[in-house]
Amino acid sequence: MAKVKRYLLNLTFGLLCTLVFASCKDIDSYTVQGNIKGIENPDIYIVIHTDSTVRIDTIQSKAGKFKFKSKSETLESVVIYMEKGNVWVTVWAKNGEDIILTGDANYPELILAKGGETNDLLSDFKTGNKALIKEKGDLRDKILNNSKENGDVGAEMASAQFSSQIKNIDQSLKKEVTDFVKLHPSSVAALVLIQDFLLDIENASDIQPVLSLITGEAKENELYAKLQTWSVKDQQTEVGKPAPDFEVLSTKNDTIRLKTFKDKYLLLMFAASWSPFCESDYPQWLAIRKNFSEKELGMLTISLDENKPDWEKLVKEKGFTWTQVIDNAGWSSAMVSLYNVSEIPCNYLIDKDKRIFGSKIPTDSIQSILTSKLKLRAKN
Repeated sequence: MAKVKRYLLNLTFGLLCTLVFASCKDIDSYTVQGNIKGIENPDIYIVIHTDSTVRIDTIQSKAGKFKFKSKSETLESVVIYMEKGNVWVTVWAKNGEDIILTGDANYPELILAKGGETNDLLSDFKTGNKALIKEKGDLRDKILNNSKENGDVGAEMASAQFSSQIKNIDQSLKKEVTDFVKLHPSSVAALVLIQDFLLDIENASDIQPVLSLITGEAKENELYAKLQTWSVKDQQTEVGKPAPDFEVLSTKNDTIRLKTFKDKYLLLMFAASWSPFCESDYPQWLAIRKNFSEKELGMLTISLDENKPDWEKLVKEKGFTWTQVIDNAGWSSAMVSLYNVSEIPCNYLIDKDKRIFGSKIPTDSIQSILTSKLKLRAKN
């Protein structure tokens, strides 16, 4: 009889502790705790994205451990930047969740977040594909180290081999993501994996077959809307599609539209004086202008310089003679959005019927396309 009483007393005490713990758990906020190896800089930056705002907080870590608390009634993305922004990880949080981060700053793609359905599913995916993800990270490091050897032929050959291996790994990971989406089509985790492993901004329309598998609550998430927007925009500027029409003012104050280049092919270029990646294109632009008749090929540069004199000075120094447009809005330019420009330099080739036949093509490919595919006759 005494044993029965003792058992009932212990059971009652256990239930009471559970109820007390549940009542103490804060359902009006969430917490994120980190225990990350390899962190040398104690500064941790927390960037919280909501539908209309971005909030940035700074906290301190101690021996790789940190903790912060916030509130959100709906699932929101929280990006945690470490090591002066060189390492980051995204977690998904809402009120009532306690999220635990573990991993190594040297392998940020393998940092795991446990707590909440979305984080748990993403961590399961990372764990299941740990070998592939780690190998890809190691290969990227090898390419970076080889690039520091300044043109060594052996290093370049090795980097090419590593790049080929990365492509093979990417194909394997894409298959794994597709299978995951089929199993969890209504989870935000599926959207995150599409963004992280399938999305190529330069070819965003490629995600459409997998994105079309998304259902339920995930389809209401803002990330779905963003992915859909990128995909649709990319489809609008694919080869064979009508070139989006525009109306802009040139540096000579002329109104420029697609029909300005009537009965001509058009090379449309996006660039900026502040971009080091555009510099190598300038001689090639001049060669194109020299080699092809202005009667056959029109050229239009859209500069993203917000300071007009910067581009005007460069145009004068380089001797550009074709039509120039300076959009003081920079990356907020309507033309950037219209032509889905995500990086510069960015080039489009448009035919006489004002259809795109070259989308986001490298500048060093333009002359060969104009010469061989269109059979344009270079000037003697």
